[in-house]
Amino acid sequence: MQAFNFEGQGFEYFKIWIVNILLTIVTIGLYYPWAKVRTNRYFYANSMLENKNFEYHATGKQLFIGYLIAMVLLIAYTLLSEFFPLVGLALILVLFAALPWIIWRSLKFNMRVTSFSNVHFAFDGKLGGAYFVYLILPILVFLSIYALPIAAAVIVPMFSESGSGMGVIGGVLVFALVTGSIVLAFYMFGFLKKKTNEYFINGTRYGQGQFSAKLAVGPFVIISLKAVGLFLLMMIAYVVVIALLSFGSGLSSELLGAASNLENPEAISALFANKMVLVMIILLYLGFILVGVAAFAYSTARQRAYIYDNTKLDNKIDFASTLGAGRLMRIMVSNLLLIIITLGLATPWVKVRIARLYIENTQVDTSIGFDEYLTQRQQEQSSLGEQIGDAFDVDVGIGI
Repeated sequence: MQAFNFEGQGFEYFKIWIVNILLTIVTIGLYYPWAKVRTNRYFYANSMLENKNFEYHATGKQLFIGYLIAMVLLIAYTLLSEFFPLVGLALILVLFAALPWIIWRSLKFNMRVTSFSNVHFAFDGKLGGAYFVYLILPILVFLSIYALPIAAAVIVPMFSESGSGMGVIGGVLVFALVTGSIVLAFYMFGFLKKKTNEYFINGTRYGQGQFSAKLAVGPFVIISLKAVGLFLLMMIAYVVVIALLSFGSGLSSELLGAASNLENPEAISALFANKMVLVMIILLYLGFILVGVAAFAYSTARQRAYIYDNTKLDNKIDFASTLGAGRLMRIMVSNLLLIIITLGLATPWVKVRIARLYIENTQVDTSIGFDEYLTQRQQEQSSLGEQIGDAFDVDVGIGI
């Protein structure tokens, strides 16, 4: 397996980034499509495999079309919501219904303007599949989370009003419905991840080569359960540590005193005026962020490894992800600190660091005559003669 490498540098990208920001401000946002093209071309050109790089072929003019449409719709929605609320709501519903189509066109466009070693990618996924994975499935996931608890809230009072015996039955029913809702929500989330990634991967071509992925719901469910369990365990441990610190500092007695005297505003005000209380609140808040980042890093790294391990190109070229949860967490936390300390000026270095992390932890099997394979794809590509068409450019997170 051969790993990709990223040759971009923070200061190099800083010069592109700062010019993009200044021109976007001067042109009141109109330069944004050209700024995006310059950014994409920089990151694509610096993503390498065996001295071959990716290329981004879209132009600012192409992206400007989709950007202009989006701006017109945003202005129209703002005005309509202000003067004609019902019409504004109708517009939102129309846009919501059109979202899968927009994502579908965006995937086709972004793949078509991307190439590696002079061979273009393409996306052949069907529009019906886009509506299934980007509209129907998210609605079903939403219902799986809320439908059963809502049913419990409606049904249980009926049992409670019927006597103590029926109240016990109602309690058991609540437990069953809530448990069922949690199980169903995890399953539906895993099913959504499976279908979304399969839709993207199985619809993508490299020249005439076809990507394929055979994924299952189970691994996504297990990873999600472990991530949630990790979050809860780490959060409990962190809260216990904070509680012990508060006991050691004598703060616990003040908290108990304030809790027993909630009707006295002066006691509560005095409590929150205590610097130690503020420190504890800040520590709890920071702990929540760090634990959330850790759970996210674990979930992202494990899902990525599973997806890559089960993805092939033309059923003979394998892929792998070596991204570790610990390293991803460290980069995410340090990037956040850099952004805060520099008031955003470190953004170019942050983007370069995260791009290098993902790209250099992506591997492809080059042991099967990879150069011959690329040469064959170049010959096939030259006979295709695909044209770069309409511009719908939407960022779509696919978890890989």
